[in-house]
Amino acid sequence: MGSMHEIAVMDRTGDTKTIWDPNKPDEIEMAKQTFDRLKTKGYAIFTVGKNGQKDEVMHKFDPKAEKMIAVAPIAGG
Repeated sequence: MGSMHEIAVMDRTGDTKTIWDPNKPDEIEMAKQTFDRLKTKGYAIFTVGKNGQKDEVMHKFDPKAEKMIAVAPIAGG
């Protein structure tokens, strides 16, 4: 079993994780679908740096990214 990669989704429901093994194509596809769905909904998705903080903004899915954070869009009012 290889290292597991994840997308942590931060929204009003809390912290939800999508986890995949980068060596398993079916799991990569599931994670890509999650990434694409979040981007369509307006989420900002960032890689996570070595310090555990948001790093670079991601515009397309990278199955080699070890950890990502997806932040819900802010509703103005």
